[in-house]
Amino acid sequence: MSNGLALGVGRIEATLGDHICGVYSSEFERDQVVIPFLEAGLESGDKCICVVDGTPPREIVAILETYLDASAFAASKQLEVIGAADMYLRSGRFSADEVISSWKAAMSDVMYDGRFDTVRAVETWSRRDVVPDMHELLMLESEMNRYLPLYPQVIVCLYDTDRFGGGIIIDLLKTHPRVLVGETLLENPYYLTPDELLTMAVKREDVSANTENEEAAKWFSDVTTGST
Repeated sequence: MSNGLALGVGRIEATLGDHICGVYSSEFERDQVVIPFLEAGLESGDKCICVVDGTPPREIVAILETYLDASAFAASKQLEVIGAADMYLRSGRFSADEVISSWKAAMSDVMYDGRFDTVRAVETWSRRDVVPDMHELLMLESEMNRYLPLYPQVIVCLYDTDRFGGGIIIDLLKTHPRVLVGETLLENPYYLTPDELLTMAVKREDVSANTENEEAAKWFSDVTTGST
């Protein structure tokens, strides 16, 4: 099995184990990634999971129906579109440990099923249905990097820049090894491993106020505006 995986966005090819960060500022921009990502996965025979915040899951399925028989894929469980609250608030609160446990259980079920060699997942965060504690969200995204290599999977995390704000986005950016900008997938020079992030937290450093954060913000601004 090849490690390459067509992302569905332009000619981008991801690698199994990728944890990718992207941003959007409207549902149209969000769907420019979500829909082709899922469409490419379904056509390739991958297990596809979409966790959507701020939009009823049935609307994502309805958009996909324009391109393929999404209802049939959903009925066969190849496609799962889940509301963010149903995924992240099962115990009534947002907990990084609980979310990771849920993802591990879901991936184990997929592997036990035996029908799918690859899992692709996309999460959208808009702070509408779920308003997570920012520390817990940062820990979740960081710890996911320990878990991702355990299964043949790719996860894309999309953040609504209008509702999160630049400072939080830059913090979250540091928890993703790769960044999706338009139709380009970039290596993130400011990525922090889980251990590096934990060390910073133990030292009680303000991640949003240091020089490196300013540099990361400039780099991200440059690559998203085409200044580099």
